[in-house]
Amino acid sequence: MERPQIRSDGLQLNEHRQFQERFWKFERVAWIAFAVVTVSALLGLTGGGGPLATVSIESADALISYPRVARWETADELQIALQPRAGATERRVMLAPEFAKSFQLEDVQPRPSKSTVSDLGQILVFDNPDTQGGQITMHIRAQSVGRRSFTITIDGGMPNALTTYVLP
Repeated sequence: MERPQIRSDGLQLNEHRQFQERFWKFERVAWIAFAVVTVSALLGLTGGGGPLATVSIESADALISYPRVARWETADELQIALQPRAGATERRVMLAPEFAKSFQLEDVQPRPSKSTVSDLGQILVFDNPDTQGGQITMHIRAQSVGRRSFTITIDGGMPNALTTYVLP
């Protein structure tokens, strides 16, 4: 048995100073890791809200806001703010087939007047009688984990490439 050392303050203890110093270093690293996770969550990098949780892209026909980071099997919103278009009595939104492989479309507000599916994707047609812009909100749910890329085409224009990271 090891004899206890007598410290300068008179205590007789078996100190394992090297072990204690390693433990303190590990503890500091853990504090930093917890701080990074907490700040990431507050910024929205873990899904579910925050200033970095959504991203918006602007095309000639619309402003599209979608989740940058989503959670698997959790409801999210994809919003399309349509720009006014003279002479257009209907507006078309085409979701590429990759969208259907990665997301479930739970609800669309307003309801499309017509919906068709082709090998090009799902086409949603919305009435636009006053040729003004409008807001379309799609309630979506991620169906698989990982990096998910898809395109949305508004009124037959250029496809808008979107990427969402789905966390477990």
